Amino acid sequence: MIRVLGQLIFWCSVLAPWMFSLYLHFWLDQSQTWSPDQPLRGMFSVMILGLGMALSFVTFSYLSSRGDN
Repeated sequence: MIRVLGQLIFWCSVLAPWMFSLYLHFWLDQSQTWSPDQPLRGMFSVMILGLGMALSFVTFSYLSSRGDN
């Protein structure tokens, strides 16, 4: 039971940056902060989502290597 709880905490920690970037993207769209015709919207969308995925990868790498020691 403790092992399952540890894995759940591990994966929640790893996915948190990506989920935050997805929610930020959703919130910017729903609050009408970004209009579809705004210049560079596509580039900023890719940057927000890419940064979230990169931070999730870095978190995964750090926590995985920390667990091997």
